[in-house]
Amino acid sequence: MAYRLIDPKKIKNMLFNDAEYIIEFCEAGIQTFEEFARNYQIHLLNRDMENLRKAGHKMKPGAQMMGAGQVVDEYEYAKKLLEAGADNESLAASVKEMDKVCTGAQKELEQLAEEQK
Repeated sequence: MAYRLIDPKKIKNMLFNDAEYIIEFCEAGIQTFEEFARNYQIHLLNRDMENLRKAGHKMKPGAQMMGAGQVVDEYEYAKKLLEAGADNESLAASVKEMDKVCTGAQKELEQLAEEQK
């Protein structure tokens, strides 16, 4: 599997190539992406900028550490959608895209963890 959403080299270097730490980091990342995708959907569709920002603030550093820039990019795009008063279809499309990106990142983290075993 080719990595498109995370940067395994960046993760490995950050964790000193310690397989145990990498596995633990990947498992935590998988849970974080799941929680974020759920909160993203709820807060974006409810047009709740405050809680969307809180969810993004929690996710952004971890996503940046693992090289998952697409998550950050879609999150920033969603804030602009809300600020512009975008229609519900545009918000739903962003939720769909974020779900796709988060699910893909989770699969890549699973793969990276499996490679450490």
